Amino acid sequence: MISAIQSLLAQLFAFYDTIFQPLLAMSPYYSLAFFSVALAGTFSLIYWRFLDIERQQELKEKLNEQQEKMKEAQDENDTDKVSEHMSKSLELNQKFMMLNFKPMIVTMLFVGLFFPWLGATFSPGVDLQQTNSACTGDLEYASEAVEIEVHQGNETYMNINEQGVRPGETFDAHGITWEFRSVNEESGFFSSSEGLNAKVSAVFVPLPFSLWYIGGALNWLGFYILMAMPLTFAFRKMLGIA
Repeated sequence: MISAIQSLLAQLFAFYDTIFQPLLAMSPYYSLAFFSVALAGTFSLIYWRFLDIERQQELKEKLNEQQEKMKEAQDENDTDKVSEHMSKSLELNQKFMMLNFKPMIVTMLFVGLFFPWLGATFSPGVDLQQTNSACTGDLEYASEAVEIEVHQGNETYMNINEQGVRPGETFDAHGITWEFRSVNEESGFFSSSEGLNAKVSAVFVPLPFSLWYIGGALNWLGFYILMAMPLTFAFRKMLGIA
């Protein structure tokens, strides 16, 4: 089952690589900005199409009314009224959440179709093959490949374009600055390789300090969130979605 899903995703990723190759070749910033705008617009349209906006507004008004009444009851120390309004507020919140369930499911389908590919494109795991003295693999981007060579011993380092890079350091390839993250034996769900895997990540926003797990720079997901949050707010505002 897992191998069948991996095969299907590999075909889907190859299709995306082909149709988006001209966009990826322009610049990672331009391409990810395009995907941020497109996905934020698509997700907003999904909510506009599948969400009952009038019913949402009605529930929101009723919820605000119950919260005001509960605040008044608290000021009067009327615990029975507080309990009553709290119960009604919880019921309205549950209806509000159920109203968002359908557009949320459709949105998750789009997330499942595109986000794994974005991750594999901008934070790829390079499958490595053992050679006589090191492990080698190809860092692929926009249908082009650059060979890397990984050495493990007293310390781990990677050779690419005659440059030695240690984990946490950056290097340039395909016109992009990348961060060498790690080498491990877990290739991940989207890879069928059973050998070593070198994890690299495109650097979008360098940070003045290093954060746990994030490292010294924002990767594609951090950059996407920075772009998508205000865009989603603007699109939803235009469509009248709360």
